[in-house]
Amino acid sequence: MLVVQVLAWLLVLRFVMRAFASVFARPRTAAPGPRERPRVLAAEDLVLDRVCHTYVPRSRALAARVSGHEEAFCSAACRDRALAAVARAS
Repeated sequence: MLVVQVLAWLLVLRFVMRAFASVFARPRTAAPGPRERPRVLAAEDLVLDRVCHTYVPRSRALAARVSGHEEAFCSAACRDRALAAVARAS
């Protein structure tokens, strides 16, 4: 009976300590995983992808010459869609 009481008190103590630690602990900053892109830390110009209408930092944009002028795209899929649309139109 004494063993059960000691185990119960230890479980309660563990729960209280974890709750206390979660309240006063500093938030952890997780490193980006393999599928996450790192955050842009410095301010930089954004360019508009004309296919999906998203803004992309200029350093990450994919560039392609479409109809004689330079265009910026967020991904290879958007670039390919734009090039295919120009090819179909001509």
